Amino acid sequence: MTPVKYPLAERFHEVQGEGQFVGTRMAFVRMVGCSVGQKVCTACDTDFDRMRPELGGGTYTADELVAYAKPVGRMCITGGEPLDRDIRPLLLAATAAGVTCHVETSGTQLPAWLTAGQWGSGNRVHYVDGKLVRMWLCVSPKPGYTNEMVVEHADEVKVIVGGLGDGPGWPTVEQAAAWANLGQLVYIQPRNHTKAVNEDNLAAVLALTEKYPRLRVSCQLHKFLGVR
Repeated sequence: MTPVKYPLAERFHEVQGEGQFVGTRMAFVRMVGCSVGQKVCTACDTDFDRMRPELGGGTYTADELVAYAKPVGRMCITGGEPLDRDIRPLLLAATAAGVTCHVETSGTQLPAWLTAGQWGSGNRVHYVDGKLVRMWLCVSPKPGYTNEMVVEHADEVKVIVGGLGDGPGWPTVEQAAAWANLGQLVYIQPRNHTKAVNEDNLAAVLALTEKYPRLRVSCQLHKFLGVR
């Protein structure tokens, strides 16, 4: 059987700048393509439209990507929208090698093979086709997201204050607070510039935590550090 090959826009090792694992070194693999697209997320700050060999982009098998992530033990599968593709072979190969996969999704896709996470020994666990996988699921809801996925599947939810575009369907701060009140780990993050933090938006996010103290702040540390 021919191994599945994944088209990547880029890949690199760097510290995570967002969410629960901020400051943790990971192997980032950015999938090509996004079902939401930049016509919706008009302020998207990532390039996922094509493979960029000069940035490590290209086509890779699951085993090749796991070998790339093995030295740091964590792989951030991002995009674009990684759940547009069948990443089961990648998740299973990573788990077999002891590598944890951090999947970042818009929440617009709910693949049938992903079983809702359950709590065990204080940590959420996930199953792919009934097989336990080492996965952390971050949902940053975009228009078209499913509440079911946000509430029942996510290990963390990240809400961009102001969204990344105009129009209906973006989650509100009030919704973020409601998810946090249900016990979900919820971060609010300012809509920033492509390579720098928007100080005004960050100040607005910090002020929101006074009204909604259960919400946490994600500020895109990598943009403060000037790294990818």
